[in-house]
Amino acid sequence: MQKRILYILGNLVTAFAVTLFFSCQSKTSQTNSYRIDDDAPIAEAFEVNLKYTDSGRLTAVLRTPKIKDYTNKGFGYREFPEGIVLDIIDKDGKVSVVTSDYAISYVETGLIDMRGNVDIKTADSTHLMAKQLYWDQSINWVFTDQPYKSILPDGNVNEADGFDANQDFTILNSRINEGIMFIEE
Repeated sequence: MQKRILYILGNLVTAFAVTLFFSCQSKTSQTNSYRIDDDAPIAEAFEVNLKYTDSGRLTAVLRTPKIKDYTNKGFGYREFPEGIVLDIIDKDGKVSVVTSDYAISYVETGLIDMRGNVDIKTADSTHLMAKQLYWDQSINWVFTDQPYKSILPDGNVNEADGFDANQDFTILNSRINEGIMFIEE
């Protein structure tokens, strides 16, 4: 009789242990399904049309098919893997348009890195094309070390291997230039 009680008790302990084992396994796999990969963005947005205002005045409109937000990283950034179209609106309501195939914006430094078919058309009809362009928002400065081409409203063409300028292009420092300039006699 005592052997039978030990046998039943042993079976109960074994059944309890197996049940406990499987229930822990199930919860572990369920918990792991909610884990976020360390390389994953904290957020993603699709078909974005973002409007920036300053004192109630519309200053810029950013359109992009996709934004990945990595601001949870040590050096936070936002990535625009499918490019951007940025309309910059001045105080007179004139619009300059910036496009690129890819962009990344660093939160800490305010630096935006645009790559691939960077194209800027200013409100005064200046047209600038480059492979890569940086925009430092903190000091309103634009620069690149890559080849670029600019076409000015008067028809002058400038090609060079890098420049830096204020964001209004009223100050432009160009390096190793070639171009066509029209001069009135």
